[in-house]
Amino acid sequence: MSSPGMEQGMKQTMVAGAAMQLFMRTLQASHMELTQQVHQAVAANPALEELPPALPESDTAQAADFEATRRHAAFLDSLAEEETLQSHLEQQIRTSGFPLDLEQACLLLISNMDEHGRFATPPASLAEEQNLPPTLLRKALREVQELEPAGVGALDLQESLIIQLRRAGEEDSLAMSLLQDCWQELVHHRYDAAARKIGADPQLVQLAARRIARLNPDPGSDFAKVEQNVITPDIIVTRHGDKLEVNLTGEGIPRLTLSADYRNMMAEHAEKPDLRQYLSRCFREGRDLIRAIDQRQQTILCVANAIVKHQHEFFFRGARAMIPLRMEDIAADTGLHVSTISRAVNGKFLRCDFGVLELRRFFSAALSSPDGEAVSSAQAVQARISQLIAEENPAKPLSDADIAAALADDGIVVARRTVAKYREALHVLPAALRKNI
Repeated sequence: MSSPGMEQGMKQTMVAGAAMQLFMRTLQASHMELTQQVHQAVAANPALEELPPALPESDTAQAADFEATRRHAAFLDSLAEEETLQSHLEQQIRTSGFPLDLEQACLLLISNMDEHGRFATPPASLAEEQNLPPTLLRKALREVQELEPAGVGALDLQESLIIQLRRAGEEDSLAMSLLQDCWQELVHHRYDAAARKIGADPQLVQLAARRIARLNPDPGSDFAKVEQNVITPDIIVTRHGDKLEVNLTGEGIPRLTLSADYRNMMAEHAEKPDLRQYLSRCFREGRDLIRAIDQRQQTILCVANAIVKHQHEFFFRGARAMIPLRMEDIAADTGLHVSTISRAVNGKFLRCDFGVLELRRFFSAALSSPDGEAVSSAQAVQARISQLIAEENPAKPLSDADIAAALADDGIVVARRTVAKYREALHVLPAALRKNI
């Protein structure tokens, strides 16, 4: 039999875990997703109120009517909003009847998925970050991979397809052997090579490949939202001489507070334990959301400051000045976990003199000089390629090999096929199609 102290400790741990998951969900969310989450929370939680926008004194009557109007609009929006993949998966877990620790672990995994149903951070890294016991992680991962749609809970496309075959009862099929042992041959349609590798009939291998082609490569596609044309930046970087100022924009993110009326109601009805317990839960969840949003904003600002410090020259000279940068570098600077950095830059945008850029764009691997020293980033190399093509002779455009040679003259070793990849990313045609006689 557990002691009262042990029970209290378990409750505190569960509450802390729920608050951490809420913070991670708000941090992972894009600007638009966060706004939708807030409106849903306000519509569902009577203890939460949205503060009105600053209005001129003549508009105080409008301010008085703001709360009622906003609540009604948020309620209608919540009815009309389409279900997301994350909410669909969470609903399955919440109605599963799992023990609380398993339910929380499953929700933690779901909160770390992208729109395709794949993990943004490996579950093992997430478990280490959250001190999740390995046995509980494995159990939660099995349960998540049993959710609908089939194929969610994978690290990559290969694992997603394997999960779908396993769910279909085809554990011992030829298609499963192809996925597990001949992935590269399968991807490149080298069916004869795959047949030789596993000792199977080539025609049967082709039939198995057709079976795999009928699986769903994107389990989250039915829940994908239509992309919006307007991007609201989270961060603005302003130049002041040779100094840079980094600020949160805060544009469009609702400001929340706790309702004084409902606080008074809780005090007036202290003799009604059910009502008091309900209101107490509403206030706790409201405080957690307000705190999570504040932590989200401060975390994004902290990460953005570290990025700007590393990429200082970019904000004065543009993409050519972009240097190699890893999330581990920002984690070392800020003391945050790499998975937290990943969430903080996911779908977040920065506005500066060179336009509105996703924070992820500031990270790229290093490219080497002939002596092995890291000299530039992929972003900078793309900018240099763009410049070389802009300055070329239209009657004799540079081939990919010519560009690779010019980069080598700059001390940057890049293979011709890499140049071709970067050129295609810049939407530039091959030399033969750029020739202008």
